[in-house]
Amino acid sequence: MNKMKKPVLTIASLCLVLPVLCACMAGQSGKGSAQDTALPSASATAQPGGDKLELSSIEEMEVLAPLTTPFDNIIIGKFTSNRQIQTDYPKAARDCEQQIVKQLSANKGYKHITATNSKKFAGKTAVVDLNIVDMRIASGAARMWGGAFAGSSFMEVTVKVRKAGSKKVIHQQLLSTSNNAWAAAYSGGSSDQSLPSDFGILIGEYLAKIIPAK
Repeated sequence: MNKMKKPVLTIASLCLVLPVLCACMAGQSGKGSAQDTALPSASATAQPGGDKLELSSIEEMEVLAPLTTPFDNIIIGKFTSNRQIQTDYPKAARDCEQQIVKQLSANKGYKHITATNSKKFAGKTAVVDLNIVDMRIASGAARMWGGAFAGSSFMEVTVKVRKAGSKKVIHQQLLSTSNNAWAAAYSGGSSDQSLPSDFGILIGEYLAKIIPAK
């Protein structure tokens, strides 16, 4: 009878330990914070540069009052991150930036949208500088073995808007997004890997709402 109990206990122990190990495999970077839970929802009362504003969808996006000055053009300026994020997620900034430009280009009100800093356009131009403050993407292995226990993937980006030729920031906000761990597990981790691109679409829409077209 005792011989029967040992294998059963061993299997039960593995079932309890496996999710923990998989969560550890997910990895993290940036500030090193393990933010696996869902972030707060967007709040229209968030102050510029103050509280973090969660972006979850275009349809439910809430923003503060837009800038009073309309602009003809938008240039995506610097898109920075720390060395650890660049090492762990080398394509994150590029993928996010590409979708920001595409989403802004879908707004027919602007004359020019570009990520090339050297270009100059007629009319008023807004320059948007971005910085990835923190992010974590659950790895494919972690999602496969741990499923929802691997935690949520998330990304936080600071957005600063200024007029071309000026260093004065006229709008600043910390934006964030995160995916649903259970949905990510159901989709095989596809929403983990697409998070930077998905966030780019949301940031582009946010900028379109904040920066009025002339």
